[in-house]
Amino acid sequence: MLSVVMPSHNEESYLDAAVGAVVEGLRSRGVMFEVILVENGSRDETLAIARRLEATYPEVRSTTRPAADYGAALKAGFEMAQGEVVANFDVDLVDLDFLDRALAVMSDSSVAAVVGSKRAHGASDRRSPGRRLVTGVFSATLRYGFGLSASDTHGLKTLRRSALAPAVAASRFGKDIFDTEVLIRAERADLRIAEIPVSVDELRPPRSSIVRRIPRTLGGLAALRFALWREAWSKGGIGRPGRPSA
Repeated sequence: MLSVVMPSHNEESYLDAAVGAVVEGLRSRGVMFEVILVENGSRDETLAIARRLEATYPEVRSTTRPAADYGAALKAGFEMAQGEVVANFDVDLVDLDFLDRALAVMSDSSVAAVVGSKRAHGASDRRSPGRRLVTGVFSATLRYGFGLSASDTHGLKTLRRSALAPAVAASRFGKDIFDTEVLIRAERADLRIAEIPVSVDELRPPRSSIVRRIPRTLGGLAALRFALWREAWSKGGIGRPGRPSA
């Protein structure tokens, strides 16, 4: 069983086509799958469309959350998932080619996650210069501030549910850094994370302002670093955040 989690906030213009593409694409591949739509804080018809898609496709399930919170939606979808592999797709970024490649990598049972990286060698990031700059600064912060080896944490990814359930359960931060926190915790637990290059186009403006997201994300990363340090200290280690010293 494969579970595809799709957070959905104000996506009335994209949701029908995105879900149809996922369902028809996976049916044609002959795999067992489910699609989990997690509507969160929408002010348009997203929830009604999600309910209709649930009634139309037997593979689709939907749930709703009152507040707009991308990270909390991802976590809720992961916790609902029944598949051993959980894939994250944004409604405006459905890439079944990535999924095919990621599942091939995950045929190696030692791989806990596959990240679709916009920054890996061979990737093509055709978003606006401002968004590429923010991604670069964010990635550098994770590498030098947390020691994260993955070059990207947002967007397309596949997760092995049995391996990453403890990291998801331990996660404390939603919004913009839930998936980042999960991958950091996974590396601290010595789980193997692979990445493959992807191509990304900007189909629409971001749902939240980059100007507002930058201080919110930086504040979240600072809080995460402190939380990981406290966890390491409570376990008797004072090494890098989240991993006790040997």
